[in-house]
Amino acid sequence: MTDDTRRTSPPRLSTAGAAALYIGALLGPSLLLLPGLAAREAGPASVLVWLGLLVLSGLIALVFTRLGTRAGSATGVAGYTAAGLGPRAGQAAAWCFLAGVVTGAPVVCLIGGAYVAELLGAGGRTAYVAALCLLVLVLAIRLGGVWTGTGLQLALVAVLVTLVVVAVAGAAPEARAAHWTPFAPDGWGGVARAASPLMLAFVGWEAVAPLTARLRDPRRQLPRVVGTAFAVTALLYLGLAVATVAVLGPRAGGPVPLAALLRVAIGGYGPVLAAVGAVALTLAATNAYLTGATSMAVALAGGDAGTRRGTAGIVAAVAATSALLLGAAGAGLVTTAQLVAVPTALFLLVYLGCMAAAVRLLAGPVRLAAGPACAVVGLLLAGSGWAALVAAAVALLAGARGRPDPSARVRSRAPERRHNPEAGRSEPVDSGPASDVCGQSVAGP
Repeated sequence: MTDDTRRTSPPRLSTAGAAALYIGALLGPSLLLLPGLAAREAGPASVLVWLGLLVLSGLIALVFTRLGTRAGSATGVAGYTAAGLGPRAGQAAAWCFLAGVVTGAPVVCLIGGAYVAELLGAGGRTAYVAALCLLVLVLAIRLGGVWTGTGLQLALVAVLVTLVVVAVAGAAPEARAAHWTPFAPDGWGGVARAASPLMLAFVGWEAVAPLTARLRDPRRQLPRVVGTAFAVTALLYLGLAVATVAVLGPRAGGPVPLAALLRVAIGGYGPVLAAVGAVALTLAATNAYLTGATSMAVALAGGDAGTRRGTAGIVAAVAATSALLLGAAGAGLVTTAQLVAVPTALFLLVYLGCMAAAVRLLAGPVRLAAGPACAVVGLLLAGSGWAALVAAAVALLAGARGRPDPSARVRSRAPERRHNPEAGRSEPVDSGPASDVCGQSVAGP
């Protein structure tokens, strides 16, 4: 390695540092809303939904760990899909990712706005105004070319972890057994309805791609990184879900469950802390989403030459879409659950493409894990109803956009095989990166 390469290469990551970044990719403002949304749909049975999705999340994490090791750092979800299913599928995954970010940005801002409204004791209209203000601020930051550094992102995630721990531990003495009955007030149909929106909490496993090249020994470190991240996020998700039901009871379905728990735990200062944390996380998370989407848009617009066009396009798309969606929500035409459904379905379709590609590309136990994960993600996507049709329309339009750009250098192939004399058969082998889509690394929100 030359001196110039050393100077331009990103710093190496330790296992602990990579795990911290991974946790930061998985946790976000959605954790402040989704426990209440799930409790509203399924009641106490929402805890079963969290458990089931954590199992699915573990399978997805295993698959992405293997894909990250095989495909290298120059690929993201679009590269994984293209490697297994072809360049048009990769292009569809890229546009679904972009559409998920564009439609998800107003949802994230609305979460922060709801906590501001709760702090002020104002009505729902205040939440939409606060969401618009947060969105304008983050779009201005994006246009100015400023983006949150890794250290600040991790600090904000640490704030979220601390708030959740304080809320769960402090409110635990107020838990009541009576709050667990009836266990499934709307039957198993309510449980099924809660499953699809909750997947928004598990978007982020694809962030392993850009981390892989910064690890000294990915094959040894990645399992530890993913295992640590999964354990931490699982404890936080389950702790908050259980506390929301056990402590809040009939109030569990509110839009600000963390604020309600903190009020129980520490009194009147609880909503203040929750609002400050929600606003900070909303700004950081939305800005991170837009950064990833801008990178993808720049690649689709022609690389470095399309930087300005790609950035302006993403900002304009987010501004127009957010004005439309938040305006419709403020007028009572759509609900928060419906707003969550659209980006969730889009990201589910991206995950479906990645899992299907993994079934074709990988071998052994990881391939066996990818199969069930692909099937479950497909069921969740089908269960999202009309939102699945929106996601399918985006994918079909993207896949039909003429021939893929030759400069994207997408190379799709089936797994290579070699003869194993001990086993007496040919076996698949890994031979390095399987694809390189637009030369860009795409990290999920």
